[in-house]
Amino acid sequence: MANKYLGITSGLIVTMLLLTGCTMNLHPELVKRSEEFPGSKKCGECHIDIYNEWAGSLHAKSYVSEEFRVSTNDYEFKFCLGCHVPETIFTPDGTDASQAEFVEEEKKPRTHNLEDGVDCQSCHLTVDCMLAGPHSGMGPHPMEKKEEFYRRSYLCGRCHVETFKEYLMNAHNNDHDKTCQDCHMPAVKRKLIQGEPWQRLHRRKEGKAHTFSSLSAIKNSDGFIVLSFTELSNKNNQIKGVLEIQNNMPNHSIPTGSYGYREVLLLINLKNSFGETIKSKHESIFVEMDTQLKPMEKRKYPFAFDIDGTNKAAKELEAILFRTDFNRTNKTLLAKVESKIGTP
Repeated sequence: MANKYLGITSGLIVTMLLLTGCTMNLHPELVKRSEEFPGSKKCGECHIDIYNEWAGSLHAKSYVSEEFRVSTNDYEFKFCLGCHVPETIFTPDGTDASQAEFVEEEKKPRTHNLEDGVDCQSCHLTVDCMLAGPHSGMGPHPMEKKEEFYRRSYLCGRCHVETFKEYLMNAHNNDHDKTCQDCHMPAVKRKLIQGEPWQRLHRRKEGKAHTFSSLSAIKNSDGFIVLSFTELSNKNNQIKGVLEIQNNMPNHSIPTGSYGYREVLLLINLKNSFGETIKSKHESIFVEMDTQLKPMEKRKYPFAFDIDGTNKAAKELEAILFRTDFNRTNKTLLAKVESKIGTP
């Protein structure tokens, strides 16, 4: 019986809103800039899919991650907080993507809900205390449509400043006009909210998943990084060749960014018929050493493995490229290729 009345009540609310065409301010706390904001979990009561994606992302862990805590000497380096726990990425004067030139400004950090990292308000709360996004609609809080801002890389450049500058410098490579969102936020078609009764007011729309990861970029960019073995030979007790790496990202280097430990590690493995690694060579790629793979760059890595009596069973070459942390415990696969070894 209770469910029956709940359904009738929800239906009446939906009907009323459709007739009036207005947005009800049932949750004013969602646009408060203080401890009154209950945190992103409250947003997740309606935006269920988006919240779950965000909760598993690096944005949600930008403050609580052990790597960030150690890198900032237990949060002593306060200048990092403006991007890791921003109050809002909108500029103080409300400027957004409509401006002609990029303006680098310091972001104000929050003093509340720090454990949420880059939370919902960080990217969606305007200076006028509206919750903005690329779509219009009806809901229980003040809303504003800012389609241009949310569809341009300027949005991400508010915090990822150096990468955005690199993106602008390489605009001539951007034949397909790819934005940060194109590669790091997979396209989805769905209702923006799943909570009742508000999901009844929305139809499915083209949107973006809130995953913000390198894995998203790999899945959403054709041939993000291409590895290939060339000039292979197996003679005189030596297997040698060249590994070619092609960075097909038109807008930024691999790795990219300004802060934190950003190593991309290349492994070239010699394996036997059981898939076991017999010998291995590695090469580290860093921005700080100016060895990063530049946009659209092709690079060659010659290699050679000496073969003795203990490893004549070598059958295969494998190359792996992945992003890793200082201890090499967390690894994000960027590219992989295998090649059989010909008979000498």
